[in-house]
Amino acid sequence: MKAPPSSSRHLAGLVLVLAAATLGGCVSHQHTVGLGPTGTGEVVARQYYLLFGLVQVNDVDAQRMAGDLTSYQIDTRFGLVDLVLSPFLLAVTGTSRTVTVRT
Repeated sequence: MKAPPSSSRHLAGLVLVLAAATLGGCVSHQHTVGLGPTGTGEVVARQYYLLFGLVQVNDVDAQRMAGDLTSYQIDTRFGLVDLVLSPFLLAVTGTSRTVTVRT
């Protein structure tokens, strides 16, 4: 017995929405400075932008987050929290990204 076409469309739509929600967390950049992280330290900050990324709202300086260290790793990503914030920030043409410095 086949399912009615409307329920298969709903299922396909749900799969598409779930795929879009989980794939949004895959956008990331990773930069290694020096030898990379040598310890277990981690500092996380959120960078905000207006006008869809053209105007920086706050200053997140990865070098300042690493302190005096010369070997660390910088990860910038659009993660799950940024995805959740998107509908609220979109009203003011804003966006955000998460910056993580591992030392």
